[in-house]
Amino acid sequence: MTPEPMLRPPEGRRGTRPTTAETWSDPGRWLTAIVESSDSAVIAESLDGIIMTWNAAASRIFGYTADEAIGMPIFRLAYPEEEESIQIVLDAVRRGERIDNLQTSRRHKDGHRIFVSLNLFPIKDEAGAVVGIAKVATDLTNRKNAEEIEARIRIELLAERKYRDLLHHAPDAILEVDDRGRILIANRAAEKLFGYEHDELFGASIEMLVPEANRPDHANHRAAFVKAGKARPMGYGRDLNAKRKDGSEFPVEISLSPIVMETGVLVVAAIRDVTERRRSELQLRLLQEDYLGELSARQQEAERLNRLKSEFLASVSHELRTPLHTIIGFADLLHEDTDHTLTGRQGRFVENIRRDSEHLLALINDVLDLSHIEAGGLAVHPRELSLSAVFTEVMDALRTTWEEKALNVTASCDPDLQLLADPTRLRQILTNLLSNAIKFTGRGGSVQMRGTKEVGFALIAVEDSGIGIAPEELSNIFSKFYQVGVTTGGVREGTGLGLAICKELVEMHAGTLSVASQPGVGSTFSFAIPLL
Repeated sequence: MTPEPMLRPPEGRRGTRPTTAETWSDPGRWLTAIVESSDSAVIAESLDGIIMTWNAAASRIFGYTADEAIGMPIFRLAYPEEEESIQIVLDAVRRGERIDNLQTSRRHKDGHRIFVSLNLFPIKDEAGAVVGIAKVATDLTNRKNAEEIEARIRIELLAERKYRDLLHHAPDAILEVDDRGRILIANRAAEKLFGYEHDELFGASIEMLVPEANRPDHANHRAAFVKAGKARPMGYGRDLNAKRKDGSEFPVEISLSPIVMETGVLVVAAIRDVTERRRSELQLRLLQEDYLGELSARQQEAERLNRLKSEFLASVSHELRTPLHTIIGFADLLHEDTDHTLTGRQGRFVENIRRDSEHLLALINDVLDLSHIEAGGLAVHPRELSLSAVFTEVMDALRTTWEEKALNVTASCDPDLQLLADPTRLRQILTNLLSNAIKFTGRGGSVQMRGTKEVGFALIAVEDSGIGIAPEELSNIFSKFYQVGVTTGGVREGTGLGLAICKELVEMHAGTLSVASQPGVGSTFSFAIPLL
């Protein structure tokens, strides 16, 4: 049995017009009418997937007319990604199986996706052989759309419930206000903060929560914010007050966020009472003022004492230098011994007097320099000078000292290297650094002074192979009156002012004095002086 190519009402006998009774007494006529009247698409297809029949509902659901659909491959109604699953279903029906209520999607003639429920069963001939496939498709698109809308509404309702739960459990007061300033939502924290019941806040003007003096400006600010529509904080770093139901005012910080709706702009305001914070800030400010006042008083007292100390040191130093110069002068005269009247023992006594007096004079000079630096009375007078010449002067001045210890002391410098520095103060810096290097370097060790030309400045370094400085002492090495401790092997001479003075003098030349040292290996002190 071969299916008709299209379901059409059967005609009467050829050449005659059938009567109503004759026409509707034909079962085929009834079958055709039922199929054409069905709300479901009724389709017959051949075993190779060609559409053979197509009713009116099929045209309505899939968009193809009967003339367009009949003879068309059934796969024209599917999307490419669905063809494999369709083939599996059709193979099952070809084997005689029946498929009921298969919910899937198909492609409309205009390309949009439609949702259908399919019932498929085999068409058999008199011998029971499968000769085609019958398909009844019910349109589920509207139902699917309705289900999606319903699901979306459920999701939105759930989200709204969660939003309201979060809103009401938020620790900060939260208000939602429309573009006319009416309160639409107020959480429990807002009710508690402002002292109103929910019904009193709902629909009320937001200006009700603003102090009277600020209401005109607030209305203007609110209108400007709604127009701009940008989130921003308010009340940070300045005074912003709100008003409770009982009339009391309190400081707040507010964060505003716009929500653009079809009906207008809603504003969500998160409000925080900062009374305690402002009180703490005030207390902290008062404590700071008290502390700064006390600190200023102590600083002034320290400056006064330091000034008195400097004046005392300067006075005492001057008083000590006068007789000391006399002692040194007479010792020099005795040392010359032009008449050769001193015995060898007496000559050694005179030499000890000269050496110790000069050492004491150097210490006094250090104290005087420090007092002048602290009082701001010491100035440097830079001028052009040759670094090589200064190296030579310093080496010659200390030659006797390092030769007595059999040290290998060298100096390397470009003879044409010209500096802009105070010659007296530069000699003082280098003499102090070289003297320290000699003092803390063991017999037979080495000391080197170097001067190298860099971009815009000369880098000067004094390096020794001495006992070095412990890491924990490096941070204090330039402190006033600080003397290196046990790691120096017990060498503790002088006042501990030499390096502190060197540091100040280098900084007065716009440089920085630094040190690198390793115990048992040696130390390197270096600084920079501007080139000419």
